[in-house]
This record gives sequence, structure tokens and C-alpha cells, in this order.
Amino acid sequence: MLPTKTSTDRQRHCRVPPHGFPRFGSHLATQLSQPAQTARRVDHHGDRNRGSTFVSETDPPYSIADIFTRQLARSFSPGSDNPSPSLPRVREPRYNPARPHHQVVPATMSNIPAVNALITAINFDRFAEIEARHAPDAVFTSFRGPTLRSSVSIADWHREFLRDYADCNYTEIEYIEQDNVVAVRATIEAKGYDWRPFTQRVVEVFELGDAGQVVARRLYGMLRNIELDKAAAASMADAQGYKGGSASATSSTMEKLLAAIATADMDGIKEQTHEKATVIDGVFGVATGVENLVDLIASRPAPSFGTERVTRLLAGEHDALLELAIDPSRPRLAQWFRLVDDKVRVVEAYWMLREIGVNPYENLAGDRHARRAILPI
Repeated sequence: MLPTKTSTDRQRHCRVPPHGFPRFGSHLATQLSQPAQTARRVDHHGDRNRGSTFVSETDPPYSIADIFTRQLARSFSPGSDNPSPSLPRVREPRYNPARPHHQVVPATMSNIPAVNALITAINFDRFAEIEARHAPDAVFTSFRGPTLRSSVSIADWHREFLRDYADCNYTEIEYIEQDNVVAVRATIEAKGYDWRPFTQRVVEVFELGDAGQVVARRLYGMLRNIELDKAAAASMADAQGYKGGSASATSSTMEKLLAAIATADMDGIKEQTHEKATVIDGVFGVATGVENLVDLIASRPAPSFGTERVTRLLAGEHDALLELAIDPSRPRLAQWFRLVDDKVRVVEAYWMLREIGVNPYENLAGDRHARRAILPI
């Protein structure tokens, strides 16, 4: 039979002081008339190594003001129905713990982990996961074409893509996130069907829904194996080494630059552009210097009908993405701007190659090796 505690044990282990709690009325005079307690150690629940309280014999007796303050603080505790008084609350250890008086607002979740999970699935040829991370009616536009409008067709597209891009690996990844849109700039390292390694610079724009699935996706690219000259490499190193800036300053610089371009204001363009700015265009070439940059951009062949319009502008701390198209349903060009001290340092142009009439497929089988007849000795 389990032992039970007697009433004497309960009194010995109870935290109630010998003269009771201070109360209003007749007990108040009794409390004030008692002398200070002698030194003792009170054990809680019979454990001398835990929960003990030491009372010093030099503790002064309670004053009337202290007792009234403690009683009022307990009467108007946050857990009661009474309103809080103007006097400060008195809190004792393990009694009436403080509660937050403000509503906790949940932080906005970032969509970058979902994008990273999709990129990882592409790197490891996980086609079922690629399909699952796209919404059933997702729209995917790529530089290889065609435009796809279902998660099943997107997964099938990646089967062919990863056959031509063997050992695909997204490297040098950079992000710009704004609301539910994430822009990614990366360098794809892969091998052709003959296992010849190559690199290709790409930009992807992801639009995600509430469930974390991709509802729209656009993949822009350069031609393969772009090599930079000394001036362009120096500009790129300077831009990638810059760690300052802010999204608001980047957005302001881009808006001023676009306004100057729209009005053909050369002075305004120079004001927002670094004197040694570089444009890297995988189709039309590389140029350094403000005048050379403007000349190269102006030399791009214009379409016979329509005008290029800005469809999206994303601003990061020191990067910006500008999407342009003639028909918004047919993306054409994405330009990645790198800023240093709120001035444009590098402009990278990524195209929908199939949209502008450039063959996105490269077949290097013809120069794989020299074919020679094996003659007898």
C-alpha cells in the first residue's frame, strides 16, 4: 500500500508562512506585530537539493505600504477580470508570469528554399519531384521552346533537357526576391551527349503560388562557353565584389535609367552608368564603356512589328532584373544589371533564343574526332 501524507506533513511541506498570508482586516495587525523570522531552510516536496528557500533572520518586517502594494498587484493580475491599475505590478518568482501584450505578426516566408529544392531536383534528375513542385497548370517558357502549360509536360521536357545537358549542375547562383517572384542567375555546367563539358549562363524567373508550387517559369539563356576579355572580366569582378546598396536605391537608379533611355537622354544615361560599364550579350557581343555599351544595344536588330516593353522590374540590394517583351505572353529578353555605388557597372543580356530566331541546339558531333581509314601495315 502506498504511503500517504498526514496533515502534519502537508503543513511542513507547504509554502504558507507560519502566520499566514498578509490579508486585509484583522490579520493585518497580527502580521505587522510578528517579529522577523529566524534563519531556516524550507524544503519543498521533501527534496533538500531542489526547490529550497532560504529566509534570513535580518529580513525587516513588512511595512503597511508594501503589504497594500502586494495585495493590489495580486488583485489586479493580468489573469483576472479586473482592469490593470496605474501602479506598477509586483511579480514574484514562479507567480503570475508575464504575458505578451502585443500580437505576434508572423514573418513573411521566403520562397527561395522552394526554388532551391526545384533546382536540386533538376541537378539530380528527379523527374517526379520536378513535376510535383510545379502546379498542375503551370506555364513554362524556355529559350529551347516550346511553351508548356502543364506539370506533366514540364517533367517530360526536363527528361530531354537533362539528356542533352548530362551531369547538369547549377553553379554561381544569385537571387532577387520580390513578393512571390524569385529571379535566379546561374551558370549551368554540363556535358553534351559526347561528354564534352560546357558552360552556359542562364536566368530563370519563378512565380510561386500560395502552396509553394511554381505557377509560372521563364528560362532565358546565352550561347554556350562565353569568354570575357580583360576589361569585361575586371568589370565583373568589381561588380561581384561589391556588397553595399539597398533595394530602394537600386529601384530608383533603374527608374531614372529607363526614363533617360525612353527620352534618348545621353547625359541622363551617363549619370546612372559607370564610366567603365560593360555589357555582356551572349548573342551580339561584349563591349566596355558607356558609348560602346549604347552602340551595341542600339545595333541589335529590331523586330518588324511592335515595340519592346518592360514587363517586369525586380530590384535587389545591388542587382536588378529587367524583363522585356513585345507580346507579354511571349517573353523575349531579360537583362541582369549589377550596380556599384548606385551606378550600373555590368549589364548581362539573356535571350529567349528560339523567340529571336537563334538555334538553341548545338551539335558538335561533326568535329568530335578526325575520321581516318585504318590501313594494313
